[in-house]
Amino acid sequence: MNLNMTGCGVCGFGLWLPIAQLSASDAGLYDDGRFPGRMLVTAREHHDHLDEMPADELGWFMADVQRASRALRSLPNVQRVNVAVLGNRERHVHAHLIPRRPGESNAKSAPWDGADPRVLLEPATRVELINRLRELLIV
Repeated sequence: MNLNMTGCGVCGFGLWLPIAQLSASDAGLYDDGRFPGRMLVTAREHHDHLDEMPADELGWFMADVQRASRALRSLPNVQRVNVAVLGNRERHVHAHLIPRRPGESNAKSAPWDGADPRVLLEPATRVELINRLRELLIV
């Protein structure tokens, strides 16, 4: 697997914890102990805005987001997956996929509303999640 660790040639955006290459994007783990399994799906080609992507590429990107969401929902106790495409901090088109589980302190809110401070995953949990998600995503 040759995931781009150096980042986009245009803006430098890249994945820190790569999981898999998908059809038009790459998936990586976002190290967030509040939401174990949180992922980024990043468009392989650089685009500043979702609405500037060619329709076919946007379709493949969204299919990758759907595929990654399905993988997250197969993790234990995940009831929903929140998907956010923001672009305020990083100008490279990417989606945040946040698995939601019952019993979270802000289960009925957006992940960032009233959330506890971010903590990193335990190293063993990080490796386990990467391996499990890679297994689910690589067909």
